[in-house]
Amino acid sequence: MSRLLFITWDGPQTSYLTGLFLPILTRLRQSGHSPHVLQFTWGSDEKVVETKRTCESQGVPYRMVRVRRIAGGIGPFLTAVAGSLAIRRAVRDWKIDLLMPRSLMPALSVLCLWTTRGLSIVFDADGFAADERADFQGLSRSSMTYRLLKWVERRMVRLADSVMVRTTKAADILQADSRTDVAKFFVVTNGRDPSAYAGERPSRPDNSLRLCYVGSIGDQYLPDQMLELARTIRQSVPGTTLELFTGDTQNAVEALGRANLADAAWITVRQIPPAAIPAALKSCDLALALRKKCYSTQGVAPIKIGEYVMAGLPIIGTAGVGEVDSLIKAGVMFPFDGDHGAATQWVIEKFLPNKVHLAQEARRLGTELFGIERSVRGYEAAIRYARAAKAH
Repeated sequence: MSRLLFITWDGPQTSYLTGLFLPILTRLRQSGHSPHVLQFTWGSDEKVVETKRTCESQGVPYRMVRVRRIAGGIGPFLTAVAGSLAIRRAVRDWKIDLLMPRSLMPALSVLCLWTTRGLSIVFDADGFAADERADFQGLSRSSMTYRLLKWVERRMVRLADSVMVRTTKAADILQADSRTDVAKFFVVTNGRDPSAYAGERPSRPDNSLRLCYVGSIGDQYLPDQMLELARTIRQSVPGTTLELFTGDTQNAVEALGRANLADAAWITVRQIPPAAIPAALKSCDLALALRKKCYSTQGVAPIKIGEYVMAGLPIIGTAGVGEVDSLIKAGVMFPFDGDHGAATQWVIEKFLPNKVHLAQEARRLGTELFGIERSVRGYEAAIRYARAAKAH
């Protein structure tokens, strides 16, 4: 079994480490592995202390490297380069034999090590970080920053003994770009613990249709289209409501203003802690998951998709973003292509008459496809392959 170092780079607004990855690392620990965490972050001291306490309460040792936020991208770049020293100390102190860098900045730190001799490497590519910045943050694909990040991606894929991705398309793209062995790519899921979503859905005295959305509110999530879709459904299904569960409350308010829905009593914006999300979703009927399709979205698997279906919520969402073909085939996801009328017709003719059955089917598929056990099996397969490759 491995003594692995999970290396991650997280902003203060995210809870990916404790909410998504720590449960997976904890399951790996229960299987005999010994996971450790090195987190690069610019979060507050209070946030760091909380994260450290949470990790160590699960038996996972934790260290932090403070990201220098100076001179634009220079500070983070220097942090990543110098971060190789923190990795080396962690390897020495914790007797690490396997590195698991997640995304490009931790990958850069690993590439800056003098040597990785004796260390197996599992690279968690987790999407196309450079292309996400180009698609949604204005980074020019001809810029030095973009070219550097793509070099890091390509070099890390080649160096790694195995590579974890979220979609088969991501594996195809990275394999073709790096010209490396296709066998070392493993599609893993962003799994959640199904037990958090277990139990009966609460009964409601009214017969209203409750729509919901969970997650960030930004241009890539098409908030204007989402609100127009909700309004169109409400026009045909009186009493429809919409719950927006998001930490981006300001962006949500701005989107409502653009849609002339700022004072709409049927729409609620709420920020809730991660632990409260399962119960909040189970109180709703139908979920929304729109996403702007572009190059980088070929590599992402929205976490909200798994959360929705495990909570028993069918989805109106964008096809081709994440591994959702099986959900569409089973009828628990309507592939939205911008046609509000077609989506509304599906709600009236397919969803409403079959609410109970579709909720049960969504829950079944959610547990099967997005449960944490499947994620752990994927991680273990990538680790086994990496260790075997290093042994040879």
